[in-house]
Amino acid sequence: MRPPAGIARRAPVVRVVCAEIVGVVRTPLFCFLAATATAFVILFARAPGAYVSPLLFAEDRGWTSKLVTHGFWWTALHGRGDYCILGNAALVWLGLRACEWPCGGDVFQLPRCLAVAAYLFLAAAVALPVLLLRRQLPPIFLLAAWLLACLLPLGIHSDSWSGFEILGRVSNVGYVFLFVAFVLVWHRNANVRTVLHAAPVDLGLFVCATTNPLCLAVLPATAWPLLRRLAWERQPLGAVVRDPVVWSLSLLAVAVLAVAGVPSPRSDMSSAASPPVGFDTAVEMAVARGMLYPFVWPVYRHLSAWSTLALAAAAVACGWRFGQPRHRPVYAGGIAILAVVSLVLVCCRGEIGTYLGGYRGTFPDRYFYGQNLVATLVMVVFAADAAERLRGRPRLAWLPAAALAGLAVLAAWREPVWRLSDSQFRLEGHDCFEPNARQAIHERRFVDARWRPDPHGEFVAIVVQRGCSKSLVLPRKAVVRALNLRGAPLTAIPAAKTP
Repeated sequence: MRPPAGIARRAPVVRVVCAEIVGVVRTPLFCFLAATATAFVILFARAPGAYVSPLLFAEDRGWTSKLVTHGFWWTALHGRGDYCILGNAALVWLGLRACEWPCGGDVFQLPRCLAVAAYLFLAAAVALPVLLLRRQLPPIFLLAAWLLACLLPLGIHSDSWSGFEILGRVSNVGYVFLFVAFVLVWHRNANVRTVLHAAPVDLGLFVCATTNPLCLAVLPATAWPLLRRLAWERQPLGAVVRDPVVWSLSLLAVAVLAVAGVPSPRSDMSSAASPPVGFDTAVEMAVARGMLYPFVWPVYRHLSAWSTLALAAAAVACGWRFGQPRHRPVYAGGIAILAVVSLVLVCCRGEIGTYLGGYRGTFPDRYFYGQNLVATLVMVVFAADAAERLRGRPRLAWLPAAALAGLAVLAAWREPVWRLSDSQFRLEGHDCFEPNARQAIHERRFVDARWRPDPHGEFVAIVVQRGCSKSLVLPRKAVVRALNLRGAPLTAIPAAKTP
């Protein structure tokens, strides 16, 4: 029986529309956006305290105050006295812009806006391999790398402070730029062949290097293709130098060197030397917590110094023996980066070993977050190589992917997204932002751009956290406008108090 003529005419149109939808869904950009949106939901569900309990503290408060009083570029270059914070300043700037639109100028939404900006950045970072490494890893392993990064255990359900200090905090996203730089360098070396493709990648590397100084350890790896062309392919030096991709890389090096010398040490920075670190503590910090944690976290509390070193040796041997030769630069680069960062932490932040306390806990997780993301990706690369070597054995080829899936299930079970942790709400004061702002206006706590008391200052200093004397400095007009939108209008500003 033939279908009606109208249905028969519409069938080709439906097939064309369906084919176009499928084509869009399969595009790398759509996959990246879908992975970012899903990662945002997962990260928010894991640690919603930054949004549910809105409170600006530490650098989130300080950098916001500097940005509104000194401007974006001053904050990016001088917000810290030891290195630049371009990426952090950009996220704070986005949060401030979100307060103007779509929040209609309500500055009391600033903590939530900054939290959303931080969640979005972390979600985009863990989804970046889906966009850039699709030619290097099969889809199933790209999915595994993304999922394991989303579910990486962070002590959220422990008694430590890790439950609220990383996810949703702009102050701690800088650690993740190490992972972003690693992915960008791998993509640049493997896929970039034109200056049009190199320019945005090099811009991203510039942001990484001017946000987290440890990213400088990643940048030398961008010279690997040049050395390969000169040493192995025997290309003339003139031909290599004339390549526009090399020009872009040279511009990146000049820009990083120029900006790296901008910050000058502040007098208020602590000059206390790092406490000495013993052998066992150094092994725990550098190897167990900094390098092996993504796959030893289920048994982390049962490790010791010598078992950690044995596992590290076995991991290196397996990676070199069973990894594909084309990925050996990735293994070598990943291990080198992790080793450099771990050495810096052991030498410069020895107090972290006191917190770890002999494999009893993982706080402060934030110092190891970027390293752990890099180690997770290297682990997935090895699993993909193992699956490729087992391709001729159908009964075994599924084991690497199944092992990664099992690890993801264990991570989801350890820190489930369906249960809130008390560690999300350790700090008090989230309910006093608006009342304290109104009190600050009535008490005329006005300051100038240098944060000095000024009865006619265009900024107001607001205490937003109980027990903390440091204030959040915001534009006076914006605070008054937000208070008028939320309650009884401020018809007049009281006169200054007589001392």
